[in-house]
Amino acid sequence: MADVGSFPAISAARTPTERELAFLRARRVGRLATLGPDGFPALVPICYDVLHQSEGAAIVTALDDKPKRVDPIDLGRVRNILADPRVGLVVDDYNEDWSQLSFVKLRGVARLVAPDEPNHAMAVEGLRAKYSQYSKMRIEDRPLIQIDKLTAHSWRASEFPASVGDRPTAVGELIRGRRSVRTFTGQPVLREAIAALIDAAGWAPSPHGRQPWRFAVVTEPAVRAALAESMAATWRAQLNLDGQDASIVEVRLGKSRQRLLNAPVLIVPCLYLQDLDVYDDAARQAAEATMAIQSLGAAIQNMLLTAYASGLDTGWMCAPLFCPEIVREALELDVSLIPHAILTVGYAGQDPIRRPRRPSDELIVSWH
Repeated sequence: MADVGSFPAISAARTPTERELAFLRARRVGRLATLGPDGFPALVPICYDVLHQSEGAAIVTALDDKPKRVDPIDLGRVRNILADPRVGLVVDDYNEDWSQLSFVKLRGVARLVAPDEPNHAMAVEGLRAKYSQYSKMRIEDRPLIQIDKLTAHSWRASEFPASVGDRPTAVGELIRGRRSVRTFTGQPVLREAIAALIDAAGWAPSPHGRQPWRFAVVTEPAVRAALAESMAATWRAQLNLDGQDASIVEVRLGKSRQRLLNAPVLIVPCLYLQDLDVYDDAARQAAEATMAIQSLGAAIQNMLLTAYASGLDTGWMCAPLFCPEIVREALELDVSLIPHAILTVGYAGQDPIRRPRRPSDELIVSWH
């Protein structure tokens, strides 16, 4: 255990930093403190989201449908806020290794946001994107609690690199925190960081343990530009065949091209079937190829989660599926490699819009 005396001091209160906001976005549960009528703090765990607005970040939390004995508007936290809007919120990471401890403590002024207020719909969308359970709750019909005028204290037991310390380490939080980013900063990505992603891919399950995939890494701007141009020509022809309006075609092509040029690193996962078993039976051989494709998806997921845990962000583009020979030629790959995707890798330039997920009971079709 680390020496408590060696731990750094808690930061002074001020407006939350981007790093603290990133920490808050990546976590899922906080402890809200309101002031009760008896003068004692009343604590309750809450689900929350970070709302970005012109006047600064805010915290929003729903008055949801979880079993309660009173109407949500009569909840103790709501009554307390109406009487005294000053509140506190603590979001923390606990670990048996005390060198990994960290927290962000917020103070702010809370209010109820009615369903007809402009921010309400945006807040509901963000909460549902973060917590799929809310897709089955009528939180759009109820007030939300919004905490404004935030000040923050934070503390971290040891100094992590800025890109690492804001990310959760629990598997469930990594899975839910990972996002698909389309815009990246110009910050370069270390070669060692990319090698770590490839190493993580190698631990994915695969048919017969053969690891039927290989990866091409692209960092040179000229190569990225050539790849983007080669793919654009094919996609333009396909969109024209679909009868797309010419102006729309060019907009879509421009956005895709920018994604490839904006990311500092591209990783091209390729299917490699040469080491798989060979059968005379065509159906069995097709199944062998399908198993390889399934395992490539698992390898890619390993890379995405490892990237997110390390402070990187990624996007997954499927365009090579529609023009594998074009990608192969642009990157001068061996004919045995079948490009299946492009992963854009870097540091997020802005937070992406997150789509809500279906709750698990909508995904389960049978349970015997």
